[in-house]
This record gives sequence, C-alpha cells and structure tokens, in this order.
Amino acid sequence: MAKAQELDFETHIEKVKDIIQQLNNNTLNLKEGMQLYKDAQAHISIANKMLEEAEFELKNVIEQQQ
Repeated sequence: MAKAQELDFETHIEKVKDIIQQLNNNTLNLKEGMQLYKDAQAHISIANKMLEEAEFELKNVIEQQQ
C-alpha cells in the first residue's frame, strides 16, 4: 500500500468497501484477515485526513467571502 496516499478520496472508500466484502467472505485465514483489516484502517485514516483538509479549506473560503 505504498502508493495509497496518491489515491483520491472515492478510491479509498471503494478500497474499504472491497476489503469489507473480502472479510465477510469467511475464506481468509487469520493472517490474511488481519492484513486486510490493517489496510482498511490505513485507507480510512487517509480518507479521514482528506475530509479534514477539505473542511479546513472550505472554512477558509467561506471566511474569505465574508
């Protein structure tokens, strides 16, 4: 997941959805499941940071217009 930060927000969300489907499949061993869980956490963390940055930028735009 070295290039995960280069992905856009929507792609991070799709990756998490895909991982959830894989985890619900019940065909993974524990090691595979734990790795997918960690990958999902990383995608969620990056997506959350993107949302926080967008919120900050939006607040700045609104303040500048007032």
